[in-house]
Amino acid sequence: MITPTSAGVLWRDALIHKAASMGWSFADVHADGPPPGATGLFFAHHASAMRPELTRCIVSDPSAVGTSDPSVPAGGEDLIIRSHALAETEIAARLGAPVLAAARYQLEFPFLGLVERREGERYHIHPLAAESPLALYDEMPVKAGATANWAPHWFAYPEGLRRVGETTWIDVTGRMRPLVFGPYIHLPQGRWRVDVRFAVDPERGHVPLLFEWGTGNEYCRVMSDIQHRGAYGINLDRIWDAHAPAQLRIWTAHPVFEGLLDFQSCRVTRVADDDPSPPTPTDRIVEVRPI
Repeated sequence: MITPTSAGVLWRDALIHKAASMGWSFADVHADGPPPGATGLFFAHHASAMRPELTRCIVSDPSAVGTSDPSVPAGGEDLIIRSHALAETEIAARLGAPVLAAARYQLEFPFLGLVERREGERYHIHPLAAESPLALYDEMPVKAGATANWAPHWFAYPEGLRRVGETTWIDVTGRMRPLVFGPYIHLPQGRWRVDVRFAVDPERGHVPLLFEWGTGNEYCRVMSDIQHRGAYGINLDRIWDAHAPAQLRIWTAHPVFEGLLDFQSCRVTRVADDDPSPPTPTDRIVEVRPI
């Protein structure tokens, strides 16, 4: 199972070349996997295709650079596709499949032995991808304490942004509506906490905000009414029963006459299953903390 990156493409070529030199056949397999009794090299694209009776090995790349040009940061769609593949990889890792780092140039594979991929172009990390939003997958299976920053530019803004000095503000004036949502990056099964930093200028009024953290139609949510200009922080904590695309959503909870929001940062962390603190309730009114 190879995640869709430039390094993954090179590893696929190298593995096919090595298998062919040994007289092995090779094929892509999907949900059903190879037929019983089949031998050779199989590229699985879903965890369900990694049949337990076969020797399994995963080449994984959680970087956030483009799939073909390592100097280009991945776009939103690329991140979603790759996070889904990494979540599938995490499932296989929990079942005992070894995970190898695609960034290496030499890897030791079962039966195939040492395989070397070609170097290709020099690997430059784009500044926007310096800390990958998929960094929580650096170790598999994903352990408690795994974390990643989801920078504001990975999110969507229905009504756009406007510059005020050195800050990018969202004008919250108007009806109740979503202000920020995304990024639909898949999180593995487990308990996940999101820490959000933001600033608010109520412009002589007040700004009632609703924060949601979850997937699909299932969210925990908190509300807070902010009356003073300043920087704030809030966290939400939820359990994923199965891997799924995650969303942080920030809404105005009621119509607002005036006000500005600056969405500054979002950090996700894998929380230990036995953490004594309770997850965030479905609905709660809270005081956000000044920072």
